[in-house]
Order: sequence, then C-alpha cells, then structure tokens
Amino acid sequence: MNNKVKAAASISLIAALMLTSAACGNSNNTSENGNTAATNNAAATNETGTNNAAAENTAPAEKPDPFAKMDELVEFTTGISISAEAKPPAGESFENNDVQKWFEENLNVKPKMAWSTSDQNFAFEQKVSLLIAANNIPDVLSISVDPNGLSILKKLIKADMIEDLSKVYEDYASPFLKESIALGGPDALNAVSSDGKLYAIPSIADVETAIPVIWTRKDWLDQVGLPEPKTLDDVETALKAFKDKFGAGVLPAQQNIYGADTNSFDFVFGAYNSYPGQWVKTADGSVGYGSVQPEMKGALERLAKWYKEGMIAPDFIMNDSNKSVEMIAKGKAGVFQGAWWSTWYPLPDSIKNDHNANWQATVLQGVDGVAHAKGYGAVRSFVVVKKGFSHPEAIMKMLNYAQEANTKHLDWYNKLTIDEGAKYLNAKMPLLPVGVSAKDPHEITVRYKAIQDVLNGTTPMDKADPESKAQATAIQNYEKATDKFADMGLWSLANQFAVGAAGLVKNPVQQTLPAFIGSTDLMQKKKASMDDLEKKTFLEIITGKKSIDEFDSFVKLWNDMGGKDITAEVNDIVGK
Repeated sequence: MNNKVKAAASISLIAALMLTSAACGNSNNTSENGNTAATNNAAATNETGTNNAAAENTAPAEKPDPFAKMDELVEFTTGISISAEAKPPAGESFENNDVQKWFEENLNVKPKMAWSTSDQNFAFEQKVSLLIAANNIPDVLSISVDPNGLSILKKLIKADMIEDLSKVYEDYASPFLKESIALGGPDALNAVSSDGKLYAIPSIADVETAIPVIWTRKDWLDQVGLPEPKTLDDVETALKAFKDKFGAGVLPAQQNIYGADTNSFDFVFGAYNSYPGQWVKTADGSVGYGSVQPEMKGALERLAKWYKEGMIAPDFIMNDSNKSVEMIAKGKAGVFQGAWWSTWYPLPDSIKNDHNANWQATVLQGVDGVAHAKGYGAVRSFVVVKKGFSHPEAIMKMLNYAQEANTKHLDWYNKLTIDEGAKYLNAKMPLLPVGVSAKDPHEITVRYKAIQDVLNGTTPMDKADPESKAQATAIQNYEKATDKFADMGLWSLANQFAVGAAGLVKNPVQQTLPAFIGSTDLMQKKKASMDDLEKKTFLEIITGKKSIDEFDSFVKLWNDMGGKDITAEVNDIVGK
C-alpha cells in the first residue's frame, strides 16, 4: 500500500484500503422543518394613508444542506491508483458495487473512472503531471501530499485549472467536517490555499501513522531464544540468528529507501534522529533539509554495513513495494519495517501461507536510547475540483459523507465494510475515488485506549463511540471465532489494533514533524535534478560503490546546485 491510499483514508485501515464512500446533494426548496418559507404579502400605508400595491412575494435565502440529495444526477470523472492486491467481489468493480449504488440512488451522484494507474513508483503523480501539461485533468482528483502533491497543487492553481472552493466549503461543509479539519490547526487549510482562496479540501494527518514499526516473527524469536528487538543492534542479532536457523536472515527492502510505509529504511534513519526528504528545525533554530544534515551520515554508514554483510536484500534497488514483500509471504523473512496497519499489507499472505507465523510489532529505540521517528505535515492528501465543473457543492457533500463513514457514523456503510463477514473487507479496492479523513492527529493512541476501555469493561459497549465500538466488536468476534483464519478480513481488522497499534503506543516516541511543507519557486526549477543526485549518491553509498566520505561531497554539491538558495527561500517563507 502506498502513501496515497493510506493518506486519503481514516486511521481505520478498512477506510484506508477503500478510500471511504461519500455522498453529495443539493439544497432543496424547503426550510429546516420541511416547509417552504416565504413571506406573506403586506400592504404598506404611506404618509397620506393611501394603500400601496401589495409587495412582491419574497423568500429568504435558502440555507444550504450539507447532506441533501441532488435534484438531478451529478456525474463526474476521476482518476485513481489501484493496488495490484485489489480483488473486487464477484461481479463488482470500482463503478459497480453496493456502496456506489447506494449513493447513486439516495444522493444522485455517480463517478466515472476516466483512467487508473498502478499505486507503485509514483505512477499516479506522473499521470497527473502529464494531464496538467495537456490541460486535460478529470473533474475530481484526490492527491497525496507525498511526495510532491503540494507542488502539483501549485501548478494547478497557477494554470487556473481548479475551482476556488472557499464559498462551497463555507456553505456546504458539514459542521462535523469543519470541526474535524480544525483539529489540524491553521496549517490544514493554509496548506491548500493561495491568495486567501481555498483550492482543495484536505485530509488531516494522524501523525503517528508516520512512525516506522518493526514487525518480527515471535515464533522464530522463541525458537532461537531471543527477546523482541529494541534497538538496531537487536535487529542485527535477530537477522543473524534467523539466517542460521531458518535461512531467512535478509531484511526486505525496496528502491524507495525512505518515505515508504513498507520495507524502506525509515526506521534506521529515525534511529539516528535523521529525516531524509523532510524539512526540519536544525540546531541553530533555522530550517534545513533533512537529507543533508550530519545525522544522515551515521544512518547511511549502518546501512552500508548491513548491505556488505548480506543483511539487506541484494536486489533491493530493483524492487518496488509489492516485489519486496514476496520474501515475507514466502517465509523467507522474519523481520521487516512496516506500519502499525501492516495487518492489512503485507501480513495476510504470510499468515495464509503459515498459520504459525506470529508477527509482533514494536518501535525501536534510537542510538541515543530514545525512540525517534519522522512525522507528517498537517495535511496528508487533498481533493480538488476542475475549473468549470457545474456542481462543486455535490463534491463537498460527498466529502461530508466520507467523514461520516470514516468515523463509523454510517450504520449501513459499517455493515457493508466493517461487520464480520462483510464482503468488502478483503477487496482492497477503492469504493469511491475521493474522500477525506479528519480526526485527532494522535488518533491511534486515543483510539487504542478507548478500545481497551471497552474490552476491559471500563466503558460499556453501548456507551462507546461508533469507531471504538466497531473495532472492539471486531476483536471480540475474532477471539470467539473457531477458525481464526477463515476470514482474513476479520483477522486484519482485529489485529490492527490488538497487535499493530499496541506495538506503536507501548513505547513513547519523539516525533519530528516537518518544519515546512510545500514548494518554492526554485524547487519547481531545480528539485528534480537535485533529487536524482541524492538518490544516486545514497544508493551508491549503501551498496558500497562509494565510501561514506562521499556524503560530505554530496552535501557541498547539493548546496551548489541550488540547495543553499532553496534553503534560504524556505527560511524566508517560514519566517513570515
């Protein structure tokens, strides 16, 4: 699963895999109590006592309804990325499923998929960039901030290709959605605005999802007599032991060495308190680019050591995320970096192939004894509407329902996508192309504790909030199941909090959030070539083609290529 899928969704992975549904509608001609409002004719008496003509009938301004059904069917085109893991139920597709039918029948909205891409290797972003150049984007797009979503947004605004949604958001965004987006602070709307105009509707990041989680096979640890790893040294020890005992001492990895949810090296960089690709506060209080900070050197040196000693997949440069997880599925790996939601991807295939695989999650301590991790900006993804689209209010209402679905406030949707035996649990398909998820930035910790309160009886089930109730029920249903592996959707749903979130929250983590997100004028011109230099240099250091001393030469060259000026530009923006 890539960042787009994850970022557009709620911290419940069901929503993350399905990019939850939403509905749209238009105001009808009735007041809040259903009665048409109009003023009565009134006769006016002038100073001489004569009777003026009856005043014309007038009606007060209609109050927009965030959830009302559209008067006429609204169709819109879109493009999406689809995982190779997607398996629609028999006879169904992105454009034809029970959720889509509900929205079309009850809310008069219907998406049409103009195109789709793979969710690998930034194929979606590349497609959108080409369509911007051709001035041919679809009606609606949901775009991830990572890796360059805000740069894409800036291009769309500059080309005057998307709607100003300020009025639509003011009038049609539901109070609940507005309150939820406000949890992200002022940066949430500012990040997708320009010159005082709102050009996109953001999804708020649950910042803890950025924390890299180490998953280890406890059944193997028990056999070799090792405890759960707590440090990078412990990971080394486990890999060596797994190699000797099971012939599985290689760490799965992929070509995206940072910023990927699965099988990147973010956990190694975090252990050295380094944050490649992220703008961070430096020791002198200014903002600097993480990839050129001195802390990076130790992390690259460690990775070069692991690669030389055969502890990293030798062909990782050729692997995308899907290729890199094959080792996990085949029982050829006992340690990997994932996310707290890895019970959805890539663990199901491992469990299906080996019911004895007992994967446990934890967050490693850094080399200084403190658990460090990267963070996200306030916004993880956003939705834009093409300039000239006739019913942007329909899309806004659609997003209102997405928020309701993401927070489990739609019972019918929960039955289709959450309840035990629900056919969409294993589909891994986007049921609708656009959605937003706005919750507490520390939703995982908050939700985990709330679920535990339900399970231990502190909070009665009937008093629990909808999401905690749904998650706690899934865990109870899983525990009662005779065959724990008959419904892998239920297995994933129950264990995402019982194991994944538990491993995330049991160790306090010091997160470093971005000091700057977005783009600058110089970035637009020079970032691509500078990124190429960075990737080439880091890969050559890791694979031993260049020594670790080459890092210092890279930093100098990066600054000379424009990095110094871009850094000044960023600090000027942050300082305003």
